[in-house]
Amino acid sequence: MHFCMGSGKVVGVTLDWDDLRYFLAVAREGSLSAAARALGVAQPTVGRRIAAFELELGAKLFAATPTGQALTPTGRQVLAHAEQMERDALAIERVASGRDSGLSGKVNVTASEWMIGSVLGPLLGPFVARHPALELELVSEARHLSLLRREADIAIRPSKFEQRDVVQREIAVLAFGLYASDAYLARYGPPDFARQCEGHVFVGMSLGLGKVPDVEWLPQIASRARVAVRSNGRMPMATMAAAGIGISCLPCVIGDATPGLRLLPAPIPGPRRQLWIGAHRDARAVPRVRAVIAFLVESMNRLRPVLCPGP
Repeated sequence: MHFCMGSGKVVGVTLDWDDLRYFLAVAREGSLSAAARALGVAQPTVGRRIAAFELELGAKLFAATPTGQALTPTGRQVLAHAEQMERDALAIERVASGRDSGLSGKVNVTASEWMIGSVLGPLLGPFVARHPALELELVSEARHLSLLRREADIAIRPSKFEQRDVVQREIAVLAFGLYASDAYLARYGPPDFARQCEGHVFVGMSLGLGKVPDVEWLPQIASRARVAVRSNGRMPMATMAAAGIGISCLPCVIGDATPGLRLLPAPIPGPRRQLWIGAHRDARAVPRVRAVIAFLVESMNRLRPVLCPGP
């Protein structure tokens, strides 16, 4: 592989794919420490690998800044080549990972923790019994795992995928509502929506998580309520609401199934979110991945009345 450096000189080097992985991690994460966390290694290891890579190439790829590592002009040129090499390598892996292996091997499915625990996990009994050679790995991450980089084979998300090479379809609609425990209602009384829930306590989602259904809906009906606790997961929110800490906006499939919680009548309908399933088009051609997608689509379709009850 040859790179054209900033001086215009063409330098021939033999590349180690691991060097490119470290380079890409620093370029994407913006610092050695963040790249080390993403790679699961120590920060000094990342620093040594980057320094050795720069020495091999004969050029500086990063410049230290007060906030981390910034790509140099040469680094930006290398980044374009490295990303193309990564795409090519992952495409080869996807093709070789089981197009002809039938319904055996591992399939990684990523979704939110509550979706895995409350919806996907309980569905899998019949499927795994029919396919004993399959191994399903269900992964919940705060960040979205990359289908393009093969961090997961299948992803289920409450928003459309933006990547061009992802094949996707809508599989369900999620309904949300307000839930509170009898103990909370006995202490605070039912919320007065005409007064924007003044005097009431809420359990909310963590700020900075991007678009969540609560953000636009709750201020319309509960602008005077106090948010006492925030969480980045729906299951902890349901647990705290059931413990009487406050009112919480929850997916109905969680709120309805949590002992001790009751759905509160709201003056305007609760939020709705479309649920999407996606896979890279190359992974989609692998029989075991295609079989898991088909099962999930069929199963989620049967659950539509539970995920979005009412009219």
